[in-house]
Amino acid sequence: MNHSSALPILSRAHRILLAITAILLATLLALAAIVEPDPKGFGTHTQLGFSECFVVRQWGVRCPSCGMTTAWARLLNGDVIAAVAANVGGVVLCVLAVVAVPWLLAAAATGRWWYLRPGIGLIFPLFAVVALIVLFDWMRHTGIALLMERIP
Repeated sequence: MNHSSALPILSRAHRILLAITAILLATLLALAAIVEPDPKGFGTHTQLGFSECFVVRQWGVRCPSCGMTTAWARLLNGDVIAAVAANVGGVVLCVLAVVAVPWLLAAAATGRWWYLRPGIGLIFPLFAVVALIVLFDWMRHTGIALLMERIP
């Protein structure tokens, strides 16, 4: 059974937005694949012209998103263990981006969602799971040390 035939046709504006989103995600993936991962496990984003993390600079501890660019860079270069060590949430987001690019491009090209249509029933649980993963990973890197008054 072809699930996509039951889904509505996307407007021209939606198709353009999907294509732009796919191109932006593909660009992020390409950039992450060519930067050199920071040996600290975070800070790789500074190679792209961004400043050091405010939280790291101000308080000397990692924020929940610290290590995400490093995780993408390591994962896209095949180092899964180091990617997970850098930021598990970043690994999940990178995998989602890798899956999303062809899915979005297919929807943009055909004018129909391929297999499933994103809605609140898909987006909210996915967001909640990613947020929990990021929170628990931050606790692993920083939160537990803060609770024990040992700043890394």
